[in-house]
Amino acid sequence: MFSKKRTIYNDFLLDNGENIFDTSCQIVVICFEHAYKLVKIFINATGIYLLWIFLHYLASQLYVKLCVPRTIIGFILSPFMTATPHCQGLRWVIYNAANMINNMWIVFGAWICSTLLIVSKDNTNTPVKSS
Repeated sequence: MFSKKRTIYNDFLLDNGENIFDTSCQIVVICFEHAYKLVKIFINATGIYLLWIFLHYLASQLYVKLCVPRTIIGFILSPFMTATPHCQGLRWVIYNAANMINNMWIVFGAWICSTLLIVSKDNTNTPVKSS
């Protein structure tokens, strides 16, 4: 006599009475939580290197603009400008950032080699017995 009112919402109910959209939303939320954790780990692992790369690029651009301009006057003033504190600071950043970037490549290469060249401890050079 009293039947349940038919709605689009009722068409998407699962056998246990839950709405399929609620279950899908839970799955999406769980996927985003895992993706957020992975991005956070990636940023924590590479953030300092990205900072050094950014500093190297910025200091290189500023050094050319502030300390050795591409003019005749820049050429004449360059011996005097190299002794100024801001030019010395920019050179320090360029030098140390380049060293950090080199070290980053060494660490990355060592990690790649250790990942690709996995050596098993129980791999011994024992002769194979022939039957």
